[in-house]
Amino acid sequence: MIPVTVAIVNYNGGSTILDCLRALVAQMAAEDILIVDNASADGSLRTIHATFPEINILPLRRNVGFARAVNLAASRVDHDGALITLNPDTVPDPAFIESLVQPLNDDPRLGSTAGTLVFSSNPSIVASAGICVHRNGVALDDRLGERFDNNSAAFRTVFGPSGGAAAYRLSAFRDAGGLCEAFFLYLEDVDLAWRLRLRGWESVNVSAAVATHDYSSSAGEGSAFKRRLLARNRIWTLARCLPNEIWIRDRAAIIAFDLLAAGHGTVMRDTASLQGRAAAIAGLPRRLRERSAIHSASSVETAEIAKWIQPAISPTRLLRLRRLTATLAQPQTH
Repeated sequence: MIPVTVAIVNYNGGSTILDCLRALVAQMAAEDILIVDNASADGSLRTIHATFPEINILPLRRNVGFARAVNLAASRVDHDGALITLNPDTVPDPAFIESLVQPLNDDPRLGSTAGTLVFSSNPSIVASAGICVHRNGVALDDRLGERFDNNSAAFRTVFGPSGGAAAYRLSAFRDAGGLCEAFFLYLEDVDLAWRLRLRGWESVNVSAAVATHDYSSSAGEGSAFKRRLLARNRIWTLARCLPNEIWIRDRAAIIAFDLLAAGHGTVMRDTASLQGRAAAIAGLPRRLRERSAIHSASSVETAEIAKWIQPAISPTRLLRLRRLTATLAQPQTH
């Protein structure tokens, strides 16, 4: 198997991260795990070091966000194998690492693999099996809310992996430029999935690479912080990555969705999402400059990208999925 490093970004992970680490050290060497700590103030860093002294820890003086923390982890890896990103509130199954990395070992066209996350509150329901993108610009966790099937196909091609349980071939990660640090948190994995696709890298979901997930335990499902960043980063992802031909084809659906979302935010007095959209607009000049570099480096035809974009998801279905997620994202007792 190609060499593997697991990067976990910790921010006030409490005791939850210990469950994740126990599951990992049972299937790989502790020295191949790197914790990047975003200036946690809850004592979790001391607990990690006391419990797992062999694990490498990179303590940061301030919270730099998920994207920069992962990039820092990648910069410290001295091999050209795989970098696995795993949320600290996950517990991977015993065969997780081997299953997730095996496709990268077998197929050089693969730039990433997506693990299968299930809700810890109900492990029979899928939280994520990769990323799917829609014609109105919405990016979602693939298979969210579906029944988990142990007998499903071993590998299923997807647009890209969710950063909560992903393996990136390091040569592909570096080829695409890593994660966009301006995003801080949320949708940075979608942005990277776009850029990997634009560079011609493939991705598959691995059904056997299963981990339970305390969904959004770090920032809080539905929190104002999350709503603000999602609103901002959605626009930035499209501004940076969406090819011109697809924008021309789908712009009516994309604009209609954002007008509807902004109207809903105004009626509901959701200042967080409105602030996120304002921040997105303020940052557009820089994102558009980045867009030029991204698309000048693209090595695939637009038609190859367009085939991955699914029909626009309706606001009603999106609302149902959000309500389902909120219901299943219940704090777990450890």
